[in-house]
Amino acid sequence: MRSVRLSLGGVDILRGVDLDVAPTGCHVLIGPNGAGKTSLFNVASGQYKPTSGSVHFDGQDITRFAPHQRAQRRIARTFQVASLFRELSVEDNLRLAVQAPAPHLGKRTAAEVQDHMASLLETSGLQAKRHMTAGQLAYGEQRQLEIALGLANQPALLLMDEPMAGLTAQERQVLARRLDDLSQNIAVLMVEHHLEDALAIADQITVLYLGEAIFSGTADEVRAHPLVQKIYLG
Repeated sequence: MRSVRLSLGGVDILRGVDLDVAPTGCHVLIGPNGAGKTSLFNVASGQYKPTSGSVHFDGQDITRFAPHQRAQRRIARTFQVASLFRELSVEDNLRLAVQAPAPHLGKRTAAEVQDHMASLLETSGLQAKRHMTAGQLAYGEQRQLEIALGLANQPALLLMDEPMAGLTAQERQVLARRLDDLSQNIAVLMVEHHLEDALAIADQITVLYLGEAIFSGTADEVRAHPLVQKIYLG
């Protein structure tokens, strides 16, 4: 992202944000309430079009691309509230996602669809619960299923909106390990409200404050930055 500005209802929400996300690793957006985290995330996903500035992905200008057009270019997202077919089984949720058209994957055989679905079940830890409805899963398991759905079309970038929200401490640990595994091979850009969770899982952190990106760096660099300390610790 370059010089991204966003005005909504005459109010400046984002004020010239620059953001670079590496091809692999977990990049976390943090900041206090009202900092612009969700707005910047929505610009990345295509839900909001910036008032000015540009968004590029893999060498292509996607600033005006709708969310479905970004999905076709290997950008996937999860939502703060799990977006699932609650009355369908875990397996059927995944089958629908895996069967969705994906230009970069071409036409897949039934066997290829089945193999990919089986792989997603295994890596999500939901194989034993494949016949349960999504609504019967514990909340942390629903999060794991939504991540699996996001990975169905093998994205290069996975956008995650506060995936830790509402999870128990144990569920957060499970999800942190999952994110660590994922980010070895793809880029993960996520919004996180809690500083300590962000510091524990991020390879790179961007701190937003009053609509501006005030600092980007590693967890140790962010932890030591005086302005970040002032914002979070007073």
